[in-house]
Amino acid sequence: MKKIILTASVTFVLTMAFFITAAVYIAGSLFIDMALKRGTLGDPKAPPAVFRSAIEGNGKAIKKAERPDFKGAKWTMQSFDGLALKATHFSPAAESHRWVIIVHGYGLGQEYIWDYAEEYLKAGYHAVTPDMRSSGSSEGMYLTMGALESRDVNDWAREIRKRDSKAEILLHGVSMGAATVMLSAAQPAPGVDAVVEDSGYSGLKQLFAEEIDKILGIPAFPLLDIADLCCENRAGFSFAEASPEHVVADVKIPVLFIHGDEDKLVPYNMMQELYTACKAPGKQQYTAKGYPHAAAYQDKEYFPTVFRFADRNM
Repeated sequence: MKKIILTASVTFVLTMAFFITAAVYIAGSLFIDMALKRGTLGDPKAPPAVFRSAIEGNGKAIKKAERPDFKGAKWTMQSFDGLALKATHFSPAAESHRWVIIVHGYGLGQEYIWDYAEEYLKAGYHAVTPDMRSSGSSEGMYLTMGALESRDVNDWAREIRKRDSKAEILLHGVSMGAATVMLSAAQPAPGVDAVVEDSGYSGLKQLFAEEIDKILGIPAFPLLDIADLCCENRAGFSFAEASPEHVVADVKIPVLFIHGDEDKLVPYNMMQELYTACKAPGKQQYTAKGYPHAAAYQDKEYFPTVFRFADRNM
């Protein structure tokens, strides 16, 4: 009798463990799809499901910029894994070998960083504004939070050097775009001289943990650990591969770190962590006092600081 009871108890415990594990795996998969998968039934190019709650709920206005009043040409490139990626190349009024690749944030497209491009164009730079994979007019199903986008950025830099062998290239990324350019800078393409990262996160797991708590009100463990495994299976990357904290110490080119101290989406202290870990000569940090997430560009000292940094390092 005791043996029967013990067998039944073990069977019950194992069955419950199976169902709990399955439930957590399903929840992890659902989280990855909600956070990273592009498209809805009505709009296959729509941003991920949690986009608006994550961005608008943290004080970030979502607004497209005016197209720069400069000559523009469409570029297309095939990614290393076969996706058709799109970008616009804007040319300055006078000939120049200075270039900038401006990388947009999570769930957005190139139109949202055209106001940055306008400033660079007026300063005499060529500006390339890509739609990153799974965003805008570019192909792809899952955003990878910088893990694979960083390879695409370096490929855009190589495309620039094909067209201008003397090109001096600056990478400028905002939010997810900032994480992307930091990851790119660990193994930069030829011609990439410096990086501006604005409002970038240090670790993706920490960022997701904070958003799960704010949006869902549930503990991040064990959901995030399972979600990390699901992410590798579904989206082709791990959280660690999208975390600049793991590579920033390897960056050898100068980096300008920018962050608003009222950022409620990506904590301000993440900039301090990244700046401290970075060993690159010529690194610099700039705090936009009173500004929320990805709004530092509204500070009157933003672009003067950026251009002084670029002049010193290009």
